[in-house]
Amino acid sequence: MSRFDERAKDWDKKQLSLDKTEACLENMRKNLNLDSFKNILDYGCGTGLIAFNLINNRNEVLGLDSSSGMIEEFNKKAKDRNLENIKAFKHDIINDEIKENSFDLIVISMSLHHIENLDIFFKKSYEALKIGGILCINDLETEDGTFHKKHNNAGVYHFGFSKEELINKTKPLGFSNFLYERVFIYERDYGSFPLFNFYATKV
Repeated sequence: MSRFDERAKDWDKKQLSLDKTEACLENMRKNLNLDSFKNILDYGCGTGLIAFNLINNRNEVLGLDSSSGMIEEFNKKAKDRNLENIKAFKHDIINDEIKENSFDLIVISMSLHHIENLDIFFKKSYEALKIGGILCINDLETEDGTFHKKHNNAGVYHFGFSKEELINKTKPLGFSNFLYERVFIYERDYGSFPLFNFYATKV
């Protein structure tokens, strides 16, 4: 069992998680017309803190995550709220496919640094988006590895990301219209860690 499986039941009770999620969403509302997206993918969805704020009665939201515990909590939440247009499945970005040309918006919040092979993620994301679709990444700005030190950086493959690094990964695939904005400062007793939202459009 991963630490994410173990923490899934209490994940939504962490005030910092709620605060950083709201900061990410607030920035998305500022930069995107969220009501215009009919098909949304939340990759690394966790318990659905982002996804359940994107659902409305005119769209479909899909969550994908590698943690069985997180998926269980996500789907329990959908069942408890009697929502039929939001669901989540376990997914392995290396071995599992994502349906091509299917999404208007893909969001990945605080999960990209846990994906070892970024090239595969970006390629599959590009292929899964419709023309004009948007990829939104919420994650840590470049740091020195301190953020996850209490977990000894287990399962952490990247110590944050710069705007330049993300553009260099996405532009060759055909993404354009880049925007990188700081949205939150994650305060821990051993440092302050800025989070960003990065937007790229499939053209």
